[in-house]
Amino acid sequence: MALSRNLDITKQDLTAGAVDSALDKEIIGITGGIGSGKSVVSRILRLNGFPVYDCDSEARILMESSAMLKSDLCAILGNDIYTDSCHLDRKRMAGLIFSDHQLLMRVNKVVHSAVKDDFMRFAREVVSRKVFCESAILGSSGFADMCSRIWLVEAPEFVRINRVRHRNGMDEEEIRQRMYAQRDEFSLLPSGKIVCVPNDGMTELLPFILGLLHDVSKNITKHTERFQKT
Repeated sequence: MALSRNLDITKQDLTAGAVDSALDKEIIGITGGIGSGKSVVSRILRLNGFPVYDCDSEARILMESSAMLKSDLCAILGNDIYTDSCHLDRKRMAGLIFSDHQLLMRVNKVVHSAVKDDFMRFAREVVSRKVFCESAILGSSGFADMCSRIWLVEAPEFVRINRVRHRNGMDEEEIRQRMYAQRDEFSLLPSGKIVCVPNDGMTELLPFILGLLHDVSKNITKHTERFQKT
């Protein structure tokens, strides 16, 4: 996937309201904690013809394919962060950045910038006027600023734990540690944009999502109030 840097988009453009003035597209974020099922929501949207950009997956692609991002990462972490076969040494990178907070912040800054640029390219190219972006870190990455609404996918803790245990084979303690590590992320989201999406295994998700898409103002009011009370 090519990375486009030829974008003249200001902070005002990105926060100008329900429809991005530079794109004439509505950007809707999808987020949630581990095991909440945000990827299921994204899959439903794709099956119904809506474009969804997976920030986490695309970041991985860009770190392997974007010459500019690779150059930025080498400048921060050293040229040997890429192997002789030009693949990112993810184990080495993790060892460097998670023991040095300042280094982590510098890496996050260039990766988030590259992903934002690539998302804007994606949003310009798709036909749909609604464009979704999925990310576990919408708040800390700054992506929330670009979104007119944010769908926060929720599920009870025991449901999330069971999902992750069956999906990834992780033990309960490790899952709880992941949950704890994410505890502050969602407090960074602007509460006025949040629409809570219940994925508890009892709510019929498809009709709920279609309802959100077709009855926007009613659902924003209803579910924002619910979020603010919890």
